[in-house]
Amino acid sequence: MKAKTVIILLLAVLLIIFALQNTELIHVKCLFWGINIPLALLIFVCFAVGVVIGIILPRGGTKKKKVEKTASQ
Repeated sequence: MKAKTVIILLLAVLLIIFALQNTELIHVKCLFWGINIPLALLIFVCFAVGVVIGIILPRGGTKKKKVEKTASQ
């Protein structure tokens, strides 16, 4: 097997173990509502939101450098 496949399988096993160990329900309150969800789901949702925000927001530093290089030539 390739190293990438082994790493992906290892991470998948670790994710399953993490989810099985964090199944207890927690109560999340925000303004006027509250919800009971498993801790693992809450952590996953927070991670997914962070990834989406990181993809959507532009990276200002990399675009500036390209503009400066083209302007100086």
